[in-house]
Amino acid sequence: MPVGQCKLCLQQKELQESHLLPAAVYRLCRHETEEISDPITIRHDSKNKSFRVFQTSRQITGPVLCSDCEQLLNTQGESWVLPVLSSLEGFPLYEMLAQGEPEFPSESEELTAYYAEKLPAIRTDRLVHFGAAIFWKAAAHNWQTGHGYVRLYLGKYAAGLRKFVLGERFPEHLYLMVTIVPPKYPTISAFVPYESKIKGFYHYSFYVPGIEFRLSVGREVPDYLRACCIVTNPQRPIFLGKHTAEFIGSKFKEALETGRTPLKLEGRLSRMRGKKKA
Repeated sequence: MPVGQCKLCLQQKELQESHLLPAAVYRLCRHETEEISDPITIRHDSKNKSFRVFQTSRQITGPVLCSDCEQLLNTQGESWVLPVLSSLEGFPLYEMLAQGEPEFPSESEELTAYYAEKLPAIRTDRLVHFGAAIFWKAAAHNWQTGHGYVRLYLGKYAAGLRKFVLGERFPEHLYLMVTIVPPKYPTISAFVPYESKIKGFYHYSFYVPGIEFRLSVGREVPDYLRACCIVTNPQRPIFLGKHTAEFIGSKFKEALETGRTPLKLEGRLSRMRGKKKA
C-alpha cells in the first residue's frame, strides 16, 4: 500500500484503496442470478452530447484514507446505514419510517415529511455522518472514473465538513436533506455526487439504493431548504417521495432510447423484457 497523507486525519500513513461510494452499494446493485449481473451504467458524454450505456464491475476508488479513518467512517455511519438500504430482500429504513405518521400527508406521493425525532429506531446521527462523509470525500480527491474524474467544489466549507467527519460540530451554512424513495418504485440503483447549478449557493446530491442525500451550501441558501435540514431542524425531518426514482428512470429511458448501447447488452435487455412479459 502507498504511504502518503491521509486526506481526513492529515497524517502520513499507509493509504487504503478507499471507495467513493461504499463497496456494499455496488454489491446491492448487482444481481448474481440474472443474465445481467454487473450494474448497467449510463454516462453522459459532454463532448458528443450523448449518453453511453454499458455494463461494468468497476468501482470508483483511490488512495485517500488510512485504515483508522476508514474504520471511523464505518463505525460512525456505514455500519448502520448500509444494512438498512433498499435491496431485493426489503427496505428496512423505509419500514422504520412507516412506523410513524407523516407530518404533511401527500396523496400524490410527490413529497411528504416525517419527523425522525419521533422515531428513535432511526439513527439520524448515522445518516448524517454517512452523507457528510461521502460529500466530503467527493470534494477531497480527484476520483478517477476511467473517463475523467469526479470532484465536488466545496471551497471554504470543505475544511469544516472534514472536521465534522472527524467528530466536531456540523459546520454553519451547510444543510443536509434526506429523501427516501417508497419501495413500490424502482429503488436499487446509485449515482455519485454531482453539482446542480443554482444561483446564489451550491447544491449537491448523491443516491444509494433507496435514499437520496442533498447538501445545500452557502449563506444564501433559502429558508425552505434550511428548514429541511436533518441536522439543524430539531425535528430531524426525513422526506418520502417518488421524485428521485422518476428522475433516475427518465435518465435511463432517455439513455436507452438515444444513447449508444453495445449490441450484446441490447440483446440481454431484450431477453429480460421478454421474460417479464411472459
